[in-house]
Formats: sequence, structure tokens, C-alpha cells
Amino acid sequence: MAAPELKSMIVTSQEERRWFIGQLALGLAAHLNVSKPPVPVEELLRNPPAVYISPPEEVMGFSFVWETVLEQPIYVGGRVIVPTISPVDEKRYAVARELLSTISDSDHGEEIGLPLFISAYLWELKDYFARVLLAPDPLVRAFRENGGDFGDFASSFLIPPRIALIRWNEPFTSFWSSSLDSDIPSRST
Repeated sequence: MAAPELKSMIVTSQEERRWFIGQLALGLAAHLNVSKPPVPVEELLRNPPAVYISPPEEVMGFSFVWETVLEQPIYVGGRVIVPTISPVDEKRYAVARELLSTISDSDHGEEIGLPLFISAYLWELKDYFARVLLAPDPLVRAFRENGGDFGDFASSFLIPPRIALIRWNEPFTSFWSSSLDSDIPSRST
């Protein structure tokens, strides 16, 4: 049964949008089974969750989009990033940002209304999604509990320092315990 066609933007608060997008990012991090930084965001391009892959009969299907994200020039904050020639932290951040659009454009993303949910706030939500995906709450929490400080945060998570500063100061998005929480070793173990 096809989802009903929505014709207008879905009205939500910033807190609701951030919660939903944060949970989406945490779910993808859980899909990767990460237990320590850095999150291998490039692995999502090789092994996306099945729900986001369009049927193979589509000529310009979703799997094609996933494979080309690393090759496309990406616009980020007034700059064009070419992932193949960018520093690794910038490349990872640019790719993580683009993954939200890729997911939104998938058949499943469209079925759940993701394009309408994010369209009016696309730039803000892409940045937030990338920050949470590259530095998921459970990993940041464990990093801090194990004595990690801000000085090592950007290099440990392989994220640009300007992004690390924002993420370090953000409140955690988790309202539920993800599979990441149980897999992270603490300093005492």
C-alpha cells in the first residue's frame, strides 16, 4: 500500500527536527556497529542499510547515488568540497552531510515524508545530522568518561576542528539507549 501523497511541509519545532534527525544518525551509526571513533562513514556508501536501497530495476536508482557521493563536488558553507582531493576530516564531514540528502531521496525516505520534513531546514539539518553521525552521543560520552578532552576530540573522531567545537558543546540527542551504548568499553574494564 502506497503512502498518502503529502503536498506541504510538515511543521515541527527545532527540537523535534533535531530529535528525529539525531535518531536517524544514531541508527546509522548503530548499523555500522561502531564501538570507538572514528565512525567509518565511508562504509555506509559501500554497505547502506537495505531499507534505503531502491530496487535494482531502477536505472538511476539509489544505489548509484550512494556510490557517487565520494566523487561529487559538495557545497558546504560557501565552499565547494571535492571529497577525492579534500583533507580526510573535511571529506568525512561533507560526505556525512550529503548522506542525509541521499537517504531523503531514497524510496523509503520519500515514503516516510523525509523530504517534506527536512526541506525548509535542509542546511541546518544536514550539518546537525553529520555532527551526530560522525560523533554519536554514546561515543562522545565514552570518550569523555575515559578521560578524553576537547584537545583530542577532533583528531580522534576525524572531524574538522570547527565542527568538533560545535559538537563538543551540544547536548546529547539520545532519548533511547542505542546498541552503541552497550558496545563501548569503559576505562574501568
